[in-house]
Amino acid sequence: MSDVLNTLKESKVIAIIRGIELSQAPPLFEALAAGGIQLAEVTLNTPNALQIIDHMREKYNGRMIIGAGTVLNASKAVEAIQAGAEFLISPNVDLGMIETALAHQVTPMPGAMTPTEIVQAMNYGAPIVKLFPCSSLGPSYLKELRGPLNELNILAVGGITKENAPSYLQAGASSVGIGGNLVALHEIQQGNYSAITNYAIQLMAAVHAVDRQTF
Repeated sequence: MSDVLNTLKESKVIAIIRGIELSQAPPLFEALAAGGIQLAEVTLNTPNALQIIDHMREKYNGRMIIGAGTVLNASKAVEAIQAGAEFLISPNVDLGMIETALAHQVTPMPGAMTPTEIVQAMNYGAPIVKLFPCSSLGPSYLKELRGPLNELNILAVGGITKENAPSYLQAGASSVGIGGNLVALHEIQQGNYSAITNYAIQLMAAVHAVDRQTF
């Protein structure tokens, strides 16, 4: 688990992959890796998600850390772990998912919105909590949360772009998860993987510029 958390702390970005075809996975992952993306999740509501995780984990072992998303419960967690997922992300707080992940030394990242849900996830043992949906909450909500909960380790997800990602990091997120704005299905369908690489390069430059700023 420490490898995942340490890499995420340094990288600050998880790519969220949803709705791709099996044949599109190899060029997509190559495009993301070329753009500097080190962590990627494949959501379990993607067709052939487990097969994609299995194949990409084998191919990119040592180059990228690959996890599963939309892991709603313990049974889904077991399936994802058996496929090779190194971390599990969900939109909800489910004790079974968290306990299953921890028992297998896999990093759980449960999703929460309210202070009660966030603290519950932390009390269940989650080392990082996904704040979702950020598109509805905004950076100011995160900043307010960190008043009483100043030790939060938050992954901000929902409506993240290369333009607003720095705002979430400045508000107190340790990292961001970005889906369709990076893993653009229309670019994938057109075979325009270079556009994904270019977006990733710009995204990584934007989030790491935050480290060099003084507030």
